[in-house]
Amino acid sequence: MALLLLTQTELHQLLKLPILVEHFQEHKALNKDISLLDFLKEHYLGHTVIDNDYQRDMQLPFKTTDCVSTVLIALVEPVNFDIPRAEVFIEREFNLHKHYIPSQGALNAIFQPPRLA
Repeated sequence: MALLLLTQTELHQLLKLPILVEHFQEHKALNKDISLLDFLKEHYLGHTVIDNDYQRDMQLPFKTTDCVSTVLIALVEPVNFDIPRAEVFIEREFNLHKHYIPSQGALNAIFQPPRLA
């Protein structure tokens, strides 16, 4: 995991932190009033000034890129698969015998029109 982070990302730039400290001490020797924040503003914010210590400035961490890796993620529309449902028809066969059906006369005896009393 550490090998991947140090080779495929810019985290190996953190190994250049001692150069940052040394270069800050060099600036501090020239100007005793410079703070770390002023040093970082001078070297990392704004446009790059090409001066006498330009080569040394380019050795600072995160001033140059050594490893550029590109990751492409292709987003495609999901493919819809239609899975046909298997339709199963169950046919039931009823064996009705004639003696199970009530006679039509019995049904007529139940449903009769109202009578006048």
